[in-house]
Amino acid sequence: MAIAVFDIGLSVEAVSLFLMIESLEGGKIDASQNCTAPRQVVTTKNCLEKWNADEGDFHSAVKELVARNVISDAHSEFKILSSDVWITK
Repeated sequence: MAIAVFDIGLSVEAVSLFLMIESLEGGKIDASQNCTAPRQVVTTKNCLEKWNADEGDFHSAVKELVARNVISDAHSEFKILSSDVWITK
């Protein structure tokens, strides 16, 4: 996990969404450790299926993460960007 996400002044919803995207993205899956969980494309749809707060909060969190260059949102598919390009306050 990119622990720096806690230090850049994001809202609770944006941090929650970041953690969700990171877990769905499967970036830390280690096949050599017999992990069979598949990596998947992270979309608005599969995030909203797991999001347990107001949908408006979800969309605000997406806008916040995109504005701070933490994630890209191309065609409703999310990807976490390198922490080197994140915009901090």
